[in-house]
Amino acid sequence: MAETFDPVLGGQQLAGSDPVMGGWVAVEQALDSPDPKVRIQAIKGALKYGSRGAELVIQAMRNDPNWEVQFAAWETLLEAEDPQHVQVARSYRLPLRQLGDVRARYEAGERDFRWAKLSRANLSQAKLSGADLSGANLILAKLSEAKLWQANLSGAELWQANLSGAELRGANLDGTDLRGANLKGAKLSPGWDRFVDLSGAILPDGTIHP
Repeated sequence: MAETFDPVLGGQQLAGSDPVMGGWVAVEQALDSPDPKVRIQAIKGALKYGSRGAELVIQAMRNDPNWEVQFAAWETLLEAEDPQHVQVARSYRLPLRQLGDVRARYEAGERDFRWAKLSRANLSQAKLSGADLSGANLILAKLSEAKLWQANLSGAELWQANLSGAELRGANLDGTDLRGANLKGAKLSPGWDRFVDLSGAILPDGTIHP
């Protein structure tokens, strides 16, 4: 009997079987896999199976033990065509990641620090150029003279963080919360403040934003 390739599991499927049902079974099996990469692949194709697929994606977002899988599910819902799925993602706050010594991890070559829990962290003079800190909690963090050239800080919380003298040229600051932050002497690219909340922040020239 002829066989066809299953796009989710990468395995074979008997010809003549229901391709929709076969694909759905493959998604369910893949989401039970111990390999996070297999689960992520299944999540990315689950929404085409309607409400039952969406339910599995939402469950993965809320309950999967692996943060990368949770993020993939959240991102899948956020980019969905169905506005209800988008709303579910927007109303859900992804758990922050406990990453430990970020300096050491950066020195070891890691750059993915998305949604990291780094409130009150002492990262003064830290070398973090090109790091992805999007969505990170950096409230009250010490980042004076930190090297954040071309870092991604979009959506990060930097409320009352100390960024005095920090190198931020080329950094993505879209949607960043910099209320009350100290940016005195910080080096920034032109137009850096277009999509940033700067209420009460000390600006690079030492003045205080209203």
